[in-house]
Amino acid sequence: MGRNNQQRRTAKKRKGGSGQRRHDPGGSAPLGWQPADDPEWLLAGAGHSAADGDGERLEAAVEHLARLPVRRVEEAAVVVTAEMLAAVFEGGWQPAEAVRAVRRDRSSVHAELVTTAMAVDRWRLPGTTAPAGWTSQLVDLGVERWWGNGDPWLHMWARRAGVTWPAALRTAAETLGVLMALPTLQRVLVPPSVWGASPAGPAGAVADGVMAKIRALLAKAESTAFEAEAEALTAKAQELMARHAVDEAVARADGGRSEAPTMRRIPVDDPYAAAKGQLLNAVAGANGVRTVSYRPLGLVALVGFASDIDAVEVLFTSLLVQATRALVERGRVTDGRGRSRTRSYRQSFLLAYASRVRERLHAAASVAHSEAETALGRSLLPVLAGRDHEVEEALARRFPSLHYHNGPRATNMDGWRHGRVAAELANLGEERGMLSNAG
Repeated sequence: MGRNNQQRRTAKKRKGGSGQRRHDPGGSAPLGWQPADDPEWLLAGAGHSAADGDGERLEAAVEHLARLPVRRVEEAAVVVTAEMLAAVFEGGWQPAEAVRAVRRDRSSVHAELVTTAMAVDRWRLPGTTAPAGWTSQLVDLGVERWWGNGDPWLHMWARRAGVTWPAALRTAAETLGVLMALPTLQRVLVPPSVWGASPAGPAGAVADGVMAKIRALLAKAESTAFEAEAEALTAKAQELMARHAVDEAVARADGGRSEAPTMRRIPVDDPYAAAKGQLLNAVAGANGVRTVSYRPLGLVALVGFASDIDAVEVLFTSLLVQATRALVERGRVTDGRGRSRTRSYRQSFLLAYASRVRERLHAAASVAHSEAETALGRSLLPVLAGRDHEVEEALARRFPSLHYHNGPRATNMDGWRHGRVAAELANLGEERGMLSNAG
């Protein structure tokens, strides 16, 4: 994750808003100006030095902290990391996103440290008003107090990780630096500060019988070695997705449902994150979901109805698995002089794959809507238009100042051509003949 001045200013402004100046030294004063016996101040300053890439000041702070009593530094680490995590959570970040950001910017060791820090205070075992999505993330991360109640954790974490005390201090400071540099995001889940004062918020993915069937079908499609079987399974999954979306929209229009659009963020990682984002956008657009990319953070927000977002996630994951498998089978690519063209080829492949998938999914959705209109004996145009309007309004509320930009370009014609072919192989079964003529 790149660090830039705007991110640092945002982080410092958020931290400075608490009125506790000693935890916001700003990273500009010489180390000699810092209170020599205040480990909290020194840790915060070391974090700022790490965020600013000032290795000299960071090492000086680590050496200074290493000379202080271990117990005092441990207690300070509990306070400073808890306060920084609270600021990050208030700034819209979820536990899994914060851990992922630390891992992307530093290492898995730093991620283990911040996971340990999350086992302190009320976000370790949230109360009954905590969002279910929050609790499930902590469970998935393995957040638990493994070192005993009431004890500081940094020194025991160092022993568990097999690192020296100065190395543990450096890791803690570098982790704080990443958290300090995180920009504010739109809230997806209610943060800990208002768990007792507001509803729990969205519980995350919608789990019903239809989505369970869709996931099972796509899992089989990914695992089978027979192309015809994969096509049939994917076709059935798409059929279920389209009809489920129509049924949900009709129920809302007829007053049987009061669900409102929601938002979810998912990671889209390198390599070729921009091209993968185009595939996600293609799948989302065909299912009534809007996407917003947080480019430097490797995150994409999905805005839409929960069941539609579920469908987008599972189909995107399945198509990405199929595309990745096709790329791996092709191996490295070179030009006539033996120079590697692997990166440009794979980028172009994924962009072409996304382009053709977009065409095919929109065509398939059109067929599904026509069949649903025949079965229901009514026009779905007002229903689907109303659904799109609600999603657009939700998008505008959450992102009032969006900036639209062009996606990456394909530069390798072989990659583009083969990507289109791969998208054809990931066809939607019964509509193959019609869809093959759509491009």
